[in-house]
Amino acid sequence: MPVLLSSPESNEDPSLPFKFTGGLALPTKTIGLIMSFQGVYSMIAQISLFPMVVRRFGPLAVFRFVTLLYPILYFVVPYVTLLPKPFQMIGVYFCLVLKVTAAVLAYPSNAILLTNSAPSNLVLGAINGIAASTASLSRALGPTVSGLIHSMGLQMGYSGLAWWSSALVSILGAVECFWMAEVDGRLDKDNGTTEDTADVFVDQMPSQDPVEPAMTVSIALPTDRRTAEQDSIQYGRHISLSKNSSLSRDR
Repeated sequence: MPVLLSSPESNEDPSLPFKFTGGLALPTKTIGLIMSFQGVYSMIAQISLFPMVVRRFGPLAVFRFVTLLYPILYFVVPYVTLLPKPFQMIGVYFCLVLKVTAAVLAYPSNAILLTNSAPSNLVLGAINGIAASTASLSRALGPTVSGLIHSMGLQMGYSGLAWWSSALVSILGAVECFWMAEVDGRLDKDNGTTEDTADVFVDQMPSQDPVEPAMTVSIALPTDRRTAEQDSIQYGRHISLSKNSSLSRDR
């Protein structure tokens, strides 16, 4: 976007629908203000818009909608330079709002879907690490490849070639997202384990203390969390269990 905003205007007549060159020739100060608006709007949308939309439609539906929006956005952006002067800034802010909104909705939704799809806690770190590495690699190669395509497009008289190439890549992602499935809940669902459940047996036992008779508390944990067949601990009269099956004495 900054490259399009800062590129000089073209004196050549466009040959629609695709052959035209030039940018908006905006000064650095104006471009900085536009980027500042992008940052402020992104923060506000992340806090207010994303939770409301995902709560209403779910992360998969939101992700699919955004992936379908990206090809249209990438295709339309270069044509902002062909708008009449009074409408160019309106077009810039309109495309910028769409771009930021799409990014705010897409990346967290993708992270939620990725986390929910992990088959086990043991591989969650590896999956997130691979995803982060892939995203970093794309951010490293993306500007290089798109810059080369943009240079080729300018030589041929197509200033929107890099944007349209990105639209083609986005179409592949939009088609692929329809093979995605949303998982209800996450992690270790097939193991039959529940962190907050345990079988508790309390037995009264004789005690030398007439005020506080001893008690035996036996906790049978789920199979994958059990370190022994049964743990028996003698405590005083007041015994409480926490969610992670720990014991504490309250006198």
